[in-house]
Amino acid sequence: MKKSIKEALNWAKEQLSEACERPLFEAELLLSYHLGKERIYLFLQEKEEVNDFEAFMKLVERRAKHEPYEYITGKVSFYDINLAVEEGVLIPRPETEILIELTAQIIQKEHITQIAEIGVGSGAISIMLARMFPQLKIVATDICEAPLRVAQKNIETFGLTEQIELRQSNLIDKVSEPVELVISNPPYIAEDCLLASNVVDYEPKEALFGGRVGDELLKQIILDVKDKGIKWLACEMGYDQKEPLQVFVNEVGVESIEFYKDLAGLDRGFIIKFP
Repeated sequence: MKKSIKEALNWAKEQLSEACERPLFEAELLLSYHLGKERIYLFLQEKEEVNDFEAFMKLVERRAKHEPYEYITGKVSFYDINLAVEEGVLIPRPETEILIELTAQIIQKEHITQIAEIGVGSGAISIMLARMFPQLKIVATDICEAPLRVAQKNIETFGLTEQIELRQSNLIDKVSEPVELVISNPPYIAEDCLLASNVVDYEPKEALFGGRVGDELLKQIILDVKDKGIKWLACEMGYDQKEPLQVFVNEVGVESIEFYKDLAGLDRGFIIKFP
């Protein structure tokens, strides 16, 4: 089957009309990826024939079934870099940049040199902080093997093996050295929450669901960090978890907790300072 770039885009747009909010844009992204060209090339050469149109069809069919674009291409854009991702590894979200920025402010102000990350995923958080602070040492944990393998690949790509050490661990069970801050984007979604198909059918359940209510793992992280005598905890959370977490930390006893919102104005995370 032969099709020009323009014809291929029109066909793909039609196929993606139900799966995507912006079907033409996603068609352009997939065709750019397939051809190994920038998007501008598609407009300048719209009459050119698409090489191996059948292979492009397969990419479009995967996206039409709601498979995330990032898993199809094997990479995700985060800040100013591209990170490798694959099925079994949570795709980093733009709102996690807020968590990183707030944590960076604490690291700078408190002159922190040793931190831990719970749930490394693709390595996005640890990699960005290591790039911001060349003196920072990070122990990053994950309970699953796929994220540790992908994170290692990304860490090596950016030459950060001296700064970031990976460990397979439940939360911070295997972190014995003194750290001054823990950062985490843990699973915090309730088990009965209805999620979009591209999330629930493809992304790892271990990285999404935090228990029956959703905040069980967050509460366990708070207790673990306090028990280890670590001063700071920076965490993402669900938009509806501020009140129960406020009640919980009042019972546990912390020096302070500050909640922050995401770009949509929803409660998205907190910073705890322990006494």
